Amino acid sequence: MSPQDEERALFDRVWATGALAATNDRDPALADIASSKPTLEQYRKTYGSRKTDLIRIVKLGILKLHASGELQEP
Repeated sequence: MSPQDEERALFDRVWATGALAATNDRDPALADIASSKPTLEQYRKTYGSRKTDLIRIVKLGILKLHASGELQEP
């Protein structure tokens, strides 16, 4: 797997975990954002308040994966 493919796979995993957590936590603002998954390229090109919301989902995903031991610090 190429580094780009690995990066996309990690983003997809982090996004899915963060989106699920946002939905389960019943945060209406984040749940709405989580319902439409961006590609890694779309994520990178987004800016403004939407980017802030996307970052919140990604951070939530990272926290959940880290807490479960599925993601470790380098």
